[in-house]
Amino acid sequence: MSDPSLTTSVGPLPTAVTLASEANQSHNSLASIVARNAAFVLGAQVVLKILAFLFNVYVVRQLGAVHFGQYSVVIAYVTIFAVFTDLGMAHYSVREIAEEPKRTSLLLPNIIAIRLLLSLVIVLIVPLSAYWLGKSQGMVLGIFIASIGQLIYAFQGPLDSVLTARERLDYTALFQLVNQLLFWGLGVLLLVNGMGFIGLIIASLTGVAVVALLSGLVLFRRLGVGRLVLSAQRWPQILKAAFPFGVSSIAYAFMERFDTVLMSFVLTDAAVGWYNVPYTLINMVLLVAQSIAIAMYPSMVRGHKTDPGSLRTVTFQCIKYLLIICLPVAVGGTVLADRIITFLYTDEFASSIPVLRLVLWALPSLFLLELLGRVANTLHLERPVARVNVINTIITVLLNVVLVPTMGVMGAALALVSGRAIRLVQFWVLIGNERLVGERWQPLLRVALATGLMGTGVFFLREGNLFMAIGSGVVLYLVLLIALRAVERRELQQLAALMFRRTQRQTSLG
Repeated sequence: MSDPSLTTSVGPLPTAVTLASEANQSHNSLASIVARNAAFVLGAQVVLKILAFLFNVYVVRQLGAVHFGQYSVVIAYVTIFAVFTDLGMAHYSVREIAEEPKRTSLLLPNIIAIRLLLSLVIVLIVPLSAYWLGKSQGMVLGIFIASIGQLIYAFQGPLDSVLTARERLDYTALFQLVNQLLFWGLGVLLLVNGMGFIGLIIASLTGVAVVALLSGLVLFRRLGVGRLVLSAQRWPQILKAAFPFGVSSIAYAFMERFDTVLMSFVLTDAAVGWYNVPYTLINMVLLVAQSIAIAMYPSMVRGHKTDPGSLRTVTFQCIKYLLIICLPVAVGGTVLADRIITFLYTDEFASSIPVLRLVLWALPSLFLLELLGRVANTLHLERPVARVNVINTIITVLLNVVLVPTMGVMGAALALVSGRAIRLVQFWVLIGNERLVGERWQPLLRVALATGLMGTGVFFLREGNLFMAIGSGVVLYLVLLIALRAVERRELQQLAALMFRRTQRQTSLG
């Protein structure tokens, strides 16, 4: 993107045609960067999701409902406490470094130092609290090991934030793939040797440690971070600036994992496992939305700073494509839930079938919230966002407290869907409908119609071969999207042109 000062320093003032051309170039540049980042991230995610899906099935089958439930509780318990080691500094640093890369030298070392100190506190407090609450010896050991892992995340998290802020999601996607391959390979080895979920935790932390090392090497040897400035006097300023993000992160952690922790005290370990199988499945699907939102965020921040009008266009297009992805998964998954669960996890997890049918309907809210949260941060709405997140966390916790003891795992599923839908409404009101959709509802209604017709077709095919039903649903859905003009020819032409330009550029560079 050109420096505006260069257009007026020499020669006549730019004409309207020149300004329009530069504006178009600005939009094209933003779209190109978003496409590049999304391509790398989504490309890696395709591989990751296939492997993660297979690994998840293997883990659940190996551990069974009881031990998978215990593993889920350990992760959920540590996650709630781990958010206090970051306190919003990750989100804050991504935005600040995306706006001005020179801030890296100040933010990176100080955030690492702060997180290390906070992680030491977590290592002491979290295992002791689990022991005091009466958790089993194996679960306390798992919580202790996972807590130690926060010392590794104290390095990996800030390094990953810098790579994201500098829009090098090609590296983050590659490192994530390396992380997962190490986790899966070592995890299978340790599971085979009888280490259970403790082995999974050790394998996970090994992958994170390797990624932290690779991220550091790339930043300092290839991207030239420069001289780091460590100053404890800056810590209060950083913590204060990150505080609204921290409130949101803490609220989000409680909102995400309170249900599993509560069920570990109210229900059986097996029930926790029945609930977390569908929960894990939808989180795997949610990686798509997270990838798109992560790829867009730095470009949104930079683009909004130079051209505020670009945000509205990019946001609407992203909303439409997120719905195109998540709605057929929710509808098709609901129709085929019984076939999917028994095929993947055997009849031991039959109790997960109604849970899956319900939690799938949290996907539309979850997908859109991944985008809307970052749009709000781009608009510097982190303080009202923190307020919204705290209110929604209280609502979600209360829903779980009321519904889980009375309805069991279905109560937790209902609380999940209701809480996320309420949160979506809160964000929509906060950002404003005009900034998001305005009067452009017709394309979204076409997506919904295509989804409904696809679901009807899958319903009539549900008793046949599972893969045939899924494949037929995908083909039917794509045809309906084009036939109903939910995806217009112009959009397909733009996508094809973008890919063609990228191929030409790669060829010329080669």
